[in-house]
Amino acid sequence: MKQENQISRRDFVKMMGAASISLLAGAHHLTSQYSDAPQDNHSRPNILILVFDTLSARHMSLHGYPRPTTPNMERFADRAYVYQNHYAAGNFTSPGTASILTGAYPWQHRAINLNGIVTREYQNQNIFSLIDSSYHTATYTHNPLAAIFLNQFMGDIDHYHPMSELSLTGEVYADRVASNQFPTTFWSETMLRGTDHFLPGSLLLSTIENGMRNLQVESIEARLHSRFPNGIPYNFKGMHLLLEDAMDWINEQAKTYPQPYLAYYHLWPPHDPYLPSADYIDIFNDGRYWPEKPELAFSLGEPGIKLNRSRQQYDEYLAYVDHEFGRLVDMLDKDGNLENTIVIVTSDHGELFERGLVGHLNSTLYQDLLMVPLMISIPGQDERFDIFEPTSCTDLLPTILSLSGREVPAFLQGDVLPGLKSGETQEERSIYAMEAKLSSKQDPTRICTLAMIKGRYKLIKYMGYEKDLDDELYDLTNDPEEMENLAFEKKRLAEEMGAELRLKLAQEL
Repeated sequence: MKQENQISRRDFVKMMGAASISLLAGAHHLTSQYSDAPQDNHSRPNILILVFDTLSARHMSLHGYPRPTTPNMERFADRAYVYQNHYAAGNFTSPGTASILTGAYPWQHRAINLNGIVTREYQNQNIFSLIDSSYHTATYTHNPLAAIFLNQFMGDIDHYHPMSELSLTGEVYADRVASNQFPTTFWSETMLRGTDHFLPGSLLLSTIENGMRNLQVESIEARLHSRFPNGIPYNFKGMHLLLEDAMDWINEQAKTYPQPYLAYYHLWPPHDPYLPSADYIDIFNDGRYWPEKPELAFSLGEPGIKLNRSRQQYDEYLAYVDHEFGRLVDMLDKDGNLENTIVIVTSDHGELFERGLVGHLNSTLYQDLLMVPLMISIPGQDERFDIFEPTSCTDLLPTILSLSGREVPAFLQGDVLPGLKSGETQEERSIYAMEAKLSSKQDPTRICTLAMIKGRYKLIKYMGYEKDLDDELYDLTNDPEEMENLAFEKKRLAEEMGAELRLKLAQEL
């Protein structure tokens, strides 16, 4: 729960904010209940944010992928704003999630390392502190890396649900570490890296705990084997989970929170390991073979047959996730939980099955890693609006503030999303992403991969690696698969975009 001093901070933000609570005039489906006239709390829209971890837009039939992976999301899109060129700010959870929650790029919030935390400045500038204090704020995540940020922001969260609440095996050790037992400092970040063997005496305790948990897991796997013959989904801390449970739980929470509420749910699937229910195993055993792409920077030489097999397994897991998403929307509809609720569906980053690489914990920033879904459905909306202008995950926070009637602070690096704002769009706006796991959070970034999308072109720039790596420039209109590097042919353009990237990076710290 909020501590008194942190409630006061939110009250101060409220007093300093704009008095108007109207929604954006440019949104097509905002009904008259969201007017400039004074409103009671129940007239404000609830905001439900669903983040499906590691969901690449380039694997969704919603966005033209040849396998029918997301029919339920396509059904939902019929009443939503669909952003066809939406970009994550990084290629793994820490930078991608931090940018969603703070509206800042990684070189600013500095959550650039595994188990990273944002700077003290952004600890006090996040979605939960900036939303009007009339909103009841609630959070849950399956992902321990996302839990670190929710722990940082806990003073501004009314209802923090621990990971163990949806764990099949009860309490999760990461809950105890990523809790307010420990101050949110570099020290707590170090403790998080240490996991089970950091605290005095924890080796014996964790051995006992792991033994008991293994017995639980064996029992659960035996009970659920017919539904999950390849195994039950679990995160990298060994927490076993069922997406079905999360969907049922989210629908129930929508009935209990005070209104208006802002609920942020960060779900593990379709993150690896790819373990769908039995109904989705081998549904895409179609013999489809994706062509090999040039193996450039950081290739691990994974053979094409493995890349295609992993892709198939991911696609099947995604289809399972889509089914559960459709079931959630149907439950919310049936119970009337969408009548006054803005629903936002997105992801923190994508997944890669090309160039000798599988996964996302690498140093590349290709499209499959950066392009993520974004759908926003407004209460009463019954039409689909496709937005093709490139957008960034940093745009989500300013958009949420605007939709809830808040003035958008000038320090946010994102912008209110096109389609949900009045005024002209920015046709040549630059979108950025950064990967810098090998750099220090406290010092200027030395080793990183940067990406910039501007108009039809995308530049990937490598800095500080032991081996000199050429810049990569792609024409995304004519070459969406990033096959032909134009950096030498269009040298001047590459240099201009590179200079802009270096200028942005100079804004860090």
